[in-house]
Amino acid sequence: MPRDMSGTGRYPPQPKFPPFAFYSCVRLGDPDQLKMIMETDPYYVTQDNGAGAPMHFATTYKQLDMVHHLIRAGAEVNQRDDKGFTALHRAAYLAQYEGYLEIYEYLLSEGADPTIKTEDYDPYLNPGKKLPIEVAIDDESVRSKILALEEKYKDTPKAREPHADIGDWWALYDYGLDAIKTWSKGYKHPYPGSYIILCIAAKNPL
Repeated sequence: MPRDMSGTGRYPPQPKFPPFAFYSCVRLGDPDQLKMIMETDPYYVTQDNGAGAPMHFATTYKQLDMVHHLIRAGAEVNQRDDKGFTALHRAAYLAQYEGYLEIYEYLLSEGADPTIKTEDYDPYLNPGKKLPIEVAIDDESVRSKILALEEKYKDTPKAREPHADIGDWWALYDYGLDAIKTWSKGYKHPYPGSYIILCIAAKNPL
């Protein structure tokens, strides 16, 4: 989860290009513009500003070449968004539309893990954590194709699920993507000031 930096007195640098421009490069499949923006401003290939990381955007907007580019640039194929969706979940959710099964297959070939579940993001109308196939349309033809692809790539080595802060801008800015990639999924990083914040939250004096 993104860290709450309010009250720390720290403010991010003002970028030349707004986040909309950064994510639009992914959405529109423009790797050259993406490279130029990332060389100009502190944007990161796993950065999630609340609507998903670049991998999620590339998948949602059916940009297969961009998915390939992002993975080669260091993106995490099993990165989850705030609902727990991986790119594989997003491809499954849209699998009834042309082109998304091809993305689903490509993600599987790159180590996407179909056993990762979402968070319980809709506990009232659609409770429970979901596998990618469970967020797909309830259509036998679509789901059978998804299952066939999962069977085809069942022996492909699965990429690990990255640390939750792989998309957090402050963590990326302070520690760098390469460092956060070394953190295990369950690792608890001792961020500066975390003890003070916990004491304040618990209303305990220092």
